[in-house]
Amino acid sequence: MTFQRSLPSMAAVAVLALVLTACSGNTPADAPGETDAPASPAPTAAVAPSPSPSAEAQLLKGTGIFVGQIDNHSVEIETKEGPTAFELGEGLENAADDLNTDDPVAFEYIEKAVGEDPSVKQRVLSKLVLMNDEGASQSPAAGVLPETKVMKLSLEGSEEEKTAKLATAEGYALYVFDIFSFDAPNNKLAMKVDDGYYAEITKLPSDFNLDYLKEEGTEALKETGEVLALEGDKRPEAMADARLYLSATGSKLTRQYIVKEIEGQGYVFILNIPQREASEGFGPHVFASLNSIVTQ
Repeated sequence: MTFQRSLPSMAAVAVLALVLTACSGNTPADAPGETDAPASPAPTAAVAPSPSPSAEAQLLKGTGIFVGQIDNHSVEIETKEGPTAFELGEGLENAADDLNTDDPVAFEYIEKAVGEDPSVKQRVLSKLVLMNDEGASQSPAAGVLPETKVMKLSLEGSEEEKTAKLATAEGYALYVFDIFSFDAPNNKLAMKVDDGYYAEITKLPSDFNLDYLKEEGTEALKETGEVLALEGDKRPEAMADARLYLSATGSKLTRQYIVKEIEGQGYVFILNIPQREASEGFGPHVFASLNSIVTQ
């Protein structure tokens, strides 16, 4: 009887062992000839190559016939490709002033892409030169100052417009009224009627020291009288933005030492102003001429 009861017990134990084996984390060994499939790598986003920097715009040259000005910022030139529009580059605002329709011209320009379409390009002029009959370039018609300029002056309480002519010196140009003579080698602007009224011009280096210039100016003026640094409404309106304005007045003479930056370039102006008949018109004219300076 005992033996008969033990058989079901042994069978139950065997079944339990099989169930435990099936539920365990141990997997049976692979059958011969079978291999695990390799795990697929996680997908990665494709990285687009960085665009290489665009090459520096190439300077192009050409010749053609000037057609006319399209607007304040562009002109039209007849080239081998036909009528072509060009944008006026920096410093070429007066490009059309000295040109007439049908004038032969030589020019330099760069091409700039417009939007995403590489076939659409903007042509930007950097030089425009009038040509003579032999094809040689004459004075640049653009990028060079016009020969005359009309400037407003306040004379005896009323505003007037007067024309001044272009004059050049080493490193700069300015406009000179007909009451002045300009000695370019000596950088001296003087009245024709009385050359005791004059302005001396000095172009400063880019690293000029204002404190040093103040000492220099004081030394230059002290023989005339007490040196004063003028500020605010004590300065002429035309020189209100000067970096330094020194003045000394004696019994018959006023001398002034002015440091002013024009378009980022520093200049020293030394004014000699006798107390004579011509003194009233000297200031407005000389300040207008000095303010017209263009660095070259």
